[in-house]
Amino acid sequence: MKNEIKSLTGLRGIVALWVAFFHFSFFRNEFIQDVVGKGYVAVDIFFVLSAFLLTVSYSGKLKNLNYKVIEVFYKKRINRIYPVYIISVVFIALFLMKPSVAGFFINATLLQCFFNPDYLLNVVYWSLSTEWVCYLIFPFMLWFILYYKIRSEILIIISLVLRFLLPYLPGHLYIGSEHPMEIGESPRYLDLPYGFVSLLRTVSSYFLGIGAALLPSFKMKKENQILYIIILLFVSMLFVEKGLLFIPLLSALIIKYLYEGKPNYLKTFLETKAVYFLGNISYSLYIIHYMVKKQDFVIVNNYHLNNFLLISLSLLLSYFSYMLIERKVKIFKV
Repeated sequence: MKNEIKSLTGLRGIVALWVAFFHFSFFRNEFIQDVVGKGYVAVDIFFVLSAFLLTVSYSGKLKNLNYKVIEVFYKKRINRIYPVYIISVVFIALFLMKPSVAGFFINATLLQCFFNPDYLLNVVYWSLSTEWVCYLIFPFMLWFILYYKIRSEILIIISLVLRFLLPYLPGHLYIGSEHPMEIGESPRYLDLPYGFVSLLRTVSSYFLGIGAALLPSFKMKKENQILYIIILLFVSMLFVEKGLLFIPLLSALIIKYLYEGKPNYLKTFLETKAVYFLGNISYSLYIIHYMVKKQDFVIVNNYHLNNFLLISLSLLLSYFSYMLIERKVKIFKV
């Protein structure tokens, strides 16, 4: 793999901020709300980006199922996600909620996607649970794709078909479904954060990320113009409900261009110090912002200003989390 692609780190930061605004704010301006209110699809971009980078990193190492490589892979994934995560779980359990013993262990072991959603200690934990399951199967999934030389186009088509079918699958496929959820199901198209359907949603995004990473390199004239057209399509799809089906695919193409393409305005923006910094703290921000949101703090009486200040507080806390936990705490030495 190349050295770190700063534009992809920056992209992760923008996506995390999009999720934060989605959870915090509602705008009366229809145009703004059409963008902010679709922030739940930003999670799919996280999944696509994660799968893309893992494929780029391990496609050479996982052509054979080498135990040592798989062991290192798992240890690195645990080091990446677990320290901040488990500290947040313990903090919520001690100070913000009083979960049952079963609920605590379901969250501590990242198994939420298999159980009644009411066990979630933090709304965003569903995605960490489904991605953890994808981490567990990823080495074998990638090996299978490489060994049998499954074409990238096939993976992308499978992903789109699966994503199209998701809204039609039962939403109560989880342990404890005989007990009705206290939290209601979302009426938003493709906002599917519960149970087996949420896991399939994540797997679908992983197929896209893997497929995009294994596509032949883009070498064409006016490739930057093509990138800008894809970005325009991405934005336009936010204003068409069923257009959200294509957001992960378009994001996969954007990620591919950022990874392989020439310098362009988007890269320049995503590599600025502020956006790159936002990318570095994005994982902590993703976890912390909703913990702040749930406390219903009122700093000022102005709705939007109050939300802006709470997002700023989330950013500040995320910075400390990144510096003191993400950078310092490692469970395994690898």
